[in-house]
Amino acid sequence: MVDNNFIIRILSSVVILFIFSFSTYFSDLSFYLLIFSIAVLSSFEWYNLTQGNRILYVFALLLIALPNASLIYLYNLPQGKYALVWLILTIWSIDITAYLFGKNFGGARVCPIISPGKTWSGFLGAILAGIVCTIFGSILFGLFSILYSPIIGFTIALLAQLGDFTESLIKRVYNVKDSGSIIPGHGGILDRMDSFIFTSPLIAIYIS
Repeated sequence: MVDNNFIIRILSSVVILFIFSFSTYFSDLSFYLLIFSIAVLSSFEWYNLTQGNRILYVFALLLIALPNASLIYLYNLPQGKYALVWLILTIWSIDITAYLFGKNFGGARVCPIISPGKTWSGFLGAILAGIVCTIFGSILFGLFSILYSPIIGFTIALLAQLGDFTESLIKRVYNVKDSGSIIPGHGGILDRMDSFIFTSPLIAIYIS
């Protein structure tokens, strides 16, 4: 069953995909401005989320600096622009498929203490989406070997979920549901970028 929140998530994801794609292909300046804006907004959200706790500033390097730096590095690689758009589309597909599977099939929770909404059925949906998108990335853009696509897709989906759980743990510590409210259906910038924490460095290293 599709609810209103799902429709909002879809529409927001389409807008995000368009903004990323346009910024990536329009000019270098537009892309760097986008990444800079994401980093600044994420930093504000991080400060509000952690209530200015300086001890946790080191984690900001993991949650904000690492994925954004990896996206910039990926952008400057020969196949970087194709890889960027593909990665964004893949993360979007993983998120939506996990949401659909979890909502419709339910089942046992993966880690209810950290993220009570995440189910094993949703996790399976994420894995399937990751594999399918990676195979398409291999066929359409030649980014990966077809032979290794399922393994890479599985790893991407796994790391995307790990990034999600990492941010969920921090939000659980501070008893906060979302890092912000700037993105309808998703929450804040950090809520949308958490899946890139580990996936963007992996793809940047692999493509290079």
